[in-house]
Amino acid sequence: MGRSGWTAAVVVMLVALFTRNSLIFTMGIILGLLGLVIWLWSRYSLSEVTYRRRFGVDHLYFGEETELYLEVTNAKPLPLAWLRCEDDIPNALELDPDERSRHYQPTRRILVNLFSLGIYQKVTRRYRVTGTQRGAWRFGPVQLICGDIFGFRSLFRDFTDTTLLLVYPRLYTLPELGLEARHPFGDYLSRNRLIEDPLRISGVREYVPGDNFRHIHWKATARRQDLQTKLFEPSASRPLGIFINIRTFNHRFEGVDPALREFAISAGASIARWAQMRGEAFGVFANSMMYAGQRVRILPAAHPRQLRSVLEALAYCVGIPHTTIERVLLQEADRLQNGTSIIVISATLSESLRRVLIDLQRRGFEVTLLGIGNLTPERAIPGVSFQRLSQKVVEDLTAEAEQEIPEAPEQEVPEAPEQEIPEAPAPVPAG
Repeated sequence: MGRSGWTAAVVVMLVALFTRNSLIFTMGIILGLLGLVIWLWSRYSLSEVTYRRRFGVDHLYFGEETELYLEVTNAKPLPLAWLRCEDDIPNALELDPDERSRHYQPTRRILVNLFSLGIYQKVTRRYRVTGTQRGAWRFGPVQLICGDIFGFRSLFRDFTDTTLLLVYPRLYTLPELGLEARHPFGDYLSRNRLIEDPLRISGVREYVPGDNFRHIHWKATARRQDLQTKLFEPSASRPLGIFINIRTFNHRFEGVDPALREFAISAGASIARWAQMRGEAFGVFANSMMYAGQRVRILPAAHPRQLRSVLEALAYCVGIPHTTIERVLLQEADRLQNGTSIIVISATLSESLRRVLIDLQRRGFEVTLLGIGNLTPERAIPGVSFQRLSQKVVEDLTAEAEQEIPEAPEQEVPEAPEQEIPEAPAPVPAG
């Protein structure tokens, strides 16, 4: 009831006073009370109203389910005849019961709920969400719409709080990927089998020129007033560096194959789980971004939470290549421990990538190229072993992708300009 309604009520009251008509006066009082009720409801209907969204767990393995709880609370002595909640949620995940309506974005849907709340009442709705697609899925924001019982006025309020649900990549066993269960990468152990393990300190000694400055033992240095270097126990295994190439075609204008991209991410996560089960140090890198401008970069380590860190990073991984895998390999090679086993998962093999792999092998890294899709090298890469992962898994993923509309990335990351990879220098002949 707006200004015209109040004006009408005042006019009716004045007419009743001048005519001394009790019926008209009663109608004016009723009209004024009706306007007061409408004004109170329209002004205070959404005050002290809270909307909360929570999950049973905030991370899921692929195919797992969790509960989604929507809680609306009316913490005031004014009942709500009706309250409409329109929650912005992703379309890629399965919802049970599915009560979603269309959204202006094809990858989003609107979850609509209608409530009737009494004084100081809380109502909870429950849904089941299934992690049917990898990603960091954003639920929210939500818009609350409420009004008076007569429907004259409505009040809108937006709650911008969002909730994230992480869905980890699908994990496979090594035989499902087409790899041997015991020795998937051939001789995974070190050639000289005497690589220093930075996690096992056996003692200290005096610093000599040429020692790694990061290995200085500062406590022993302060105690002895002389630079001391850490001594490490030898390790029989190599740290493992897993590099995932998100790019599925040689050229950017060709786009991205969603099935190949997801299979590359799943293969990297599966190999990381295998390394975790063996107690090996491993890290994962990719030519894609996560959030806040950070690239997928988990340095090799062997602590118990390493696998979870890798799975979370790959869940955040957007499907747009940020740079080339060659640049990532060159950037990380100088930071990796000497003798690290490097595994590259890629659907493409450019000439620059071929040169980088040869260069890494010459520098002492054990390099393995895992091809996905139709990748088959036209000629052998000297010193680099090649294995082709199972094509059946890719075909199954392609069939699933044709049935569902793939979710667009939650965050657009600008692609860095490509830089040409210099050709690796030829080896110097002995003698």
